Amino acid sequence: MLVGPTVSPKSGEKPEQLVVFLHGYGADGANLIDIADYWADLLPTAEFIAPNAIEPCEMGFGYQWFGLQDFSPFNIRAGLDRATPIIVKQLKIWLHERNLTPADLCLVGFSQGTMMALDIMFHLQGVKAVVGYSGAFYPPIGNLLKAPYPKIFLAHGDMDTVVPYLAFVEAVRNLQKFSITPATYTSHGLGHSINGEGLNRGGQFLVESLSATDSVILT
Repeated sequence: MLVGPTVSPKSGEKPEQLVVFLHGYGADGANLIDIADYWADLLPTAEFIAPNAIEPCEMGFGYQWFGLQDFSPFNIRAGLDRATPIIVKQLKIWLHERNLTPADLCLVGFSQGTMMALDIMFHLQGVKAVVGYSGAFYPPIGNLLKAPYPKIFLAHGDMDTVVPYLAFVEAVRNLQKFSITPATYTSHGLGHSINGEGLNRGGQFLVESLSATDSVILT
C-alpha cells in the first residue's frame, strides 16, 4: 500500500479525475503535492495523490522507486520492471475505490517519477495523460501499448546536469517509435527543476487532455 499526501477536489464533490504525482529519487510525496494547489482552479473536480515511492532511498533520506547507484540503462530497465507492477496495482485500487477508470487518470512525474509514469502507461491500458518533468524514457521490450494512446507532455531544462537535456531529446525520439509525438517545452536556462511556465503549461495540458474525447496524440 503506497501512502502519501492527498488533496481533495476543490469542488467539494466526489472526484471525477485522479491526478497522481510520482516524485523523484530521494524525495517524497510532499515534494510535489503543492502543485495540486497550483492546479486546483484548473482541475476543480480532480483529486490529487502524491505517494511516497516504494522503498527508502539508498542515500539515507527520502524514497526511491528503484536504486540508481548503477545508472546504466540495464539497471534502470530492471528497476522499472520491478517497480511498475507495484504501482499499477495501487493505481487500480485507487481507481476502483473512486469508481473511476484509467481514462480518468493522469500521471505527473518528476525525474525518476517521469521514468515511472512513462513506463506505467505501457502496463495500465487507457491512461489519459502523462506530464513529465526533467525525466527520461527507457522503452520496454516490445510494444505493449495499444490505442487509445495517452497524451504526453514533457518539459525539461536545457541546463539540467542531473538528467541531461539529451535524455529529453531521446525520450521524444523513442516515443515517436511508438507512434506518439509528445507536446514539449524547453525551459531555457533551467536546471533540474520545474519553473512556473512549466507548471502553467502542464496544468493547461491536463485540462485539454481531460476534455478530449480520446487519448490519441496527433501534434
